[in-house]
Amino acid sequence: MQALTLFNQNFAVAESLLQLYQLFNGLKKTELKEDLRLAICSFWGAPENTAIQPALNDRVMVLARAATPIPESFTMVGGLDFLLRETVVVACTALEAFFWDTLRENVLTVVRAKRSGADESLQNLKFTLGDYISIQRYDDPDFRLKQIILKNFERGTLYDVGSIEEIAKILTMKKFWEEIEKVAGTPAKSLKGLIGDLILRRNQIAHRADRPDEGEEADKLGLRKITFAWTNHRVQAAKTLVTASAELIEQTMRRLESEIEVAKEQEEARKLVKQLSKEVT
Repeated sequence: MQALTLFNQNFAVAESLLQLYQLFNGLKKTELKEDLRLAICSFWGAPENTAIQPALNDRVMVLARAATPIPESFTMVGGLDFLLRETVVVACTALEAFFWDTLRENVLTVVRAKRSGADESLQNLKFTLGDYISIQRYDDPDFRLKQIILKNFERGTLYDVGSIEEIAKILTMKKFWEEIEKVAGTPAKSLKGLIGDLILRRNQIAHRADRPDEGEEADKLGLRKITFAWTNHRVQAAKTLVTASAELIEQTMRRLESEIEVAKEQEEARKLVKQLSKEVT
């Protein structure tokens, strides 16, 4: 599944952002002993009077020449929270891209297998006369139909958890969250809540720069408070959802493809019976 491969590539960026936060969070400026400073200058091949700015925590030590100083945000309380907000945005974007890419990959199979029983969102699509004529002229009408349908389902934004359910319905998965719970081993209510939190926070970051509403608690920078634990919990929930969804979607498409083959065989059998009946008469 190409959609899952792309998700994993995109999601790796979110995981890297979390790793950077863990690595650099808590950095504090410190002083270097003169002999160590001279040793570093020698190692860099820099003049002995080179000014060096150090900062450290219990995981890493950062050394920078004064000409290119360590950003102030690296050593201030909450200064690295922007990495957590970027993680939210990247993870949510990877999540929504997965579902839209999955729809694009499989909508033709759904159309072929569910022509008369398609989801309402497919049944209510509007076609122009030009669309209808172009379908008839294509060597593969289904391929043209797929193109026209996808024009109505351009990749969009997941505004809430309900957007995921709508895509699942189009892919013929009527009891999506119930099946996700079985595959993921996580209560659907909990998973929906975490994904809903993630989508809402992404929207707040994207549209309001994560500024709090009136009366809402803010951090020292005047933004909504955010923590590693809060972010990591919801980001991992997104990965759990996508992994379970990929498995369910693959199973569903195999079933639909099997139905298509059965319908094709039945149609061929009907044609054969009809032909034999003509020959007998």
